[in-house]
Amino acid sequence: MAKKTLRVGVIGIGAAAQVNHLPALKKLPDVEIVALCDTDRDKARRVAQKFGVEQVKFNLDDFLKVEGMDVVHVCTPNYLHAPMSIAALQAGKHVLCEKPMARNSEESEAMVKAAKAEGLQLMCAFNNRFRADAQFVKRVMDKHELGNIYYAKAGWLRRPGAWGSEHWMSNKKRSGGGVLMDLGVPMLDLALWFLGQPRVISVNASTHVSDEESGVEDLGAAFLRLEGGVTLSLEVSWTLLMEKDFPYLNLYGSSGAALLNPLRLHRGMHGNLVNVTPNLDASRNVKESYENEIAHFVDCIRKGTTPISSGEEAHAVMKVMDAIYKSAATRKEVKVS
Repeated sequence: MAKKTLRVGVIGIGAAAQVNHLPALKKLPDVEIVALCDTDRDKARRVAQKFGVEQVKFNLDDFLKVEGMDVVHVCTPNYLHAPMSIAALQAGKHVLCEKPMARNSEESEAMVKAAKAEGLQLMCAFNNRFRADAQFVKRVMDKHELGNIYYAKAGWLRRPGAWGSEHWMSNKKRSGGGVLMDLGVPMLDLALWFLGQPRVISVNASTHVSDEESGVEDLGAAFLRLEGGVTLSLEVSWTLLMEKDFPYLNLYGSSGAALLNPLRLHRGMHGNLVNVTPNLDASRNVKESYENEIAHFVDCIRKGTTPISSGEEAHAVMKVMDAIYKSAATRKEVKVS
């Protein structure tokens, strides 16, 4: 028996949609992209023609009225994630929302409640979880091959560049914040996922704002205390004067360590530290991560199973981010509710 074709609409036709979501959707069998939506009419029509999408809409109301649409991918700026996702859920559509899921935990909580009320799937696009190297590290962690993890450090340090080319990113009301929202959220999510989603007890954080007019931070650093005695440090920046960008995530345990970018796995064996890193091709990590992520979401919709990066887990990340911003503002340790 043939599978029912899932009919998908994408709202927000920027780089995330054009480079990642639309090509991945086109590769999937039994999936049809039925509509695109963007306020930039010329861009929307141009992209629709490129990807062979017949219907183009220019506002949310018309978009959600497209007949037979099952799924909505929300790829709009941060301030539109919550209202558009909630509207799509209330219109009976499953939702895959780009990261960060919202500007704060109040918005993310409303999204989770809407999905539960409608009995629909809500997933946050934490594509890094679907990279081949990240999947390998997760399997290692789930098998407790590194012993008791006591320290983790995650960061994404970028050189000055064109991050502000999207004008809304430097508007705190629209973005919800600066580099912590952009790079901190995915790195924090990945670290907590590797660690098995432990409860974050408290945070100490600091931020640096170079452009007082924009009000968004270009550097953020946080020290997190997790249940079970694990310590997690997080540092992200858009503007460090470095030779090259540097994303990383390191996990240290009593029996070994796992490091990302590049992937390294070290085990303590017979009194020696042994490199047991597998040979994985990381050249397609980013591209394949989106393909794997979207294929996973489609599979969850078909089977009625909970996505790996569920709305609930994204909401938990936003609660920690709220505490990080509060700690940075008050210069005090903040408990995470």
